[in-house]
Amino acid sequence: MNLAPLIELEEDPVPIVMVVGAQLKRALTSDTHRKIANDLEGCFALSSTTDPQKVSVDINKSKITVTRGISSSAKIVVHLNFNKPEAKPRIDGLLRHPLFAINVGKLLEPPPQNWITEAKSYWQAVSDQPGMPASIKLVSTPDNFELVLGEENTEHDVIIHGKPQTLLELVNGSLVFAEAAMAGKIKVNSSVEHLVILTQVSIKRLLGEL
Repeated sequence: MNLAPLIELEEDPVPIVMVVGAQLKRALTSDTHRKIANDLEGCFALSSTTDPQKVSVDINKSKITVTRGISSSAKIVVHLNFNKPEAKPRIDGLLRHPLFAINVGKLLEPPPQNWITEAKSYWQAVSDQPGMPASIKLVSTPDNFELVLGEENTEHDVIIHGKPQTLLELVNGSLVFAEAAMAGKIKVNSSVEHLVILTQVSIKRLLGEL
């Protein structure tokens, strides 16, 4: 088994540094991604196409350092929409460092995940947070498969309907709860109190604090 490199964030990190650090941490739970990281050496940068956010990732075989801005040592700069990871990015430096760019792309590609397995891991990580609901029912659409997190024999405090991929992003730390609800990505039956708590928890997950 490949050992995961240590992920180190800049001192007093800005949110985008924390988000990218958390994404890398999730990716490195996959043995395939750990091998990619262990075979990579060098620096790359990510630059948002929709706002000023920029972040650099410097990789060696034992440590990954994430800092704000574009490092002068970056071999490639990936221009992307952080809110639409499925959109095709533009890569500066691709012709000079093609193999490095290909492996960076593989590293940034989310590892295969199952929303049911991830939901159970999510509950283990967050169920003891103050104010959390005693029971959450997740319903995937359109197959209407149901998964209950927490207490089974009770009225569910929160009921969430969404497509499997959206439910996965919700529980693995990629989506903020309130934003997903307001954008219509999920349908939620919940009290305002629980909506606030679940949003706070999802932000902590996004930033890698949970």
